[in-house]
Amino acid sequence: MGEALVGPERPILADKAYTELKSRILRSALAPGEKLSIDGLAKRLEISQTPIREALARLEAEGLVRRRPLSGYKVTPLLTEDEFEDLFGMRQLLEPLAAKRAADLDENLHDGNVANNLRMLARTPDFDSDAALSRLDFTEADKRFHNYVGQLSGSPMLAKAIDRLDAHLHLHRSYIEPKSIAETEREHLAIAAAIIERQPLTAAEAMSLHLENSRSRHATAFLRSEAVVGPRKEVNRTP
Repeated sequence: MGEALVGPERPILADKAYTELKSRILRSALAPGEKLSIDGLAKRLEISQTPIREALARLEAEGLVRRRPLSGYKVTPLLTEDEFEDLFGMRQLLEPLAAKRAADLDENLHDGNVANNLRMLARTPDFDSDAALSRLDFTEADKRFHNYVGQLSGSPMLAKAIDRLDAHLHLHRSYIEPKSIAETEREHLAIAAAIIERQPLTAAEAMSLHLENSRSRHATAFLRSEAVVGPRKEVNRTP
């Protein structure tokens, strides 16, 4: 396949490759830990290698694939149990604070779009077990809501930290039960309402409760993922 793609064609193909690869990763059609060959993916998707490389770079930035020198890319492995607990511990430190600040920030009060955006982003898409992109839609919707709350905190560093932590949950969300999606929406709406009504403590409490419930839902998904891909080895920890 030629590499001389110019003009609008290359970005379109890169977007197509990104969407398809992300869907396959979240559906475990590309399994956690699986090595990825750029040439093999190009042949499989019938797209030249340059858009594939661009798509993989985007997926790496989201934490869905990893790149190692001289080894190429592989799908990011699922979290170990210790990493899972660390992740939710960090989220409990950061995200209630972000929700509290979002409800307390004067700039948000004067932005007429904030309330509408929060209500819209709190909604989760309808789940169809027969639709390949249903869980992909859910992961994107969930990420957008949490990232927006982070942005409303007024702290770019806090927002960036939340964005990076959320990436680690993408793979686990592919094992979430459909009923959990409706529960997530109700909790998101409670957080949104507290921010809109400018109740900082209520917003922080609603976010903390959501994360506690989310941890339980993901713990169940964690066990389901182990049944599919097998147990993960614990990482070595340095003091």
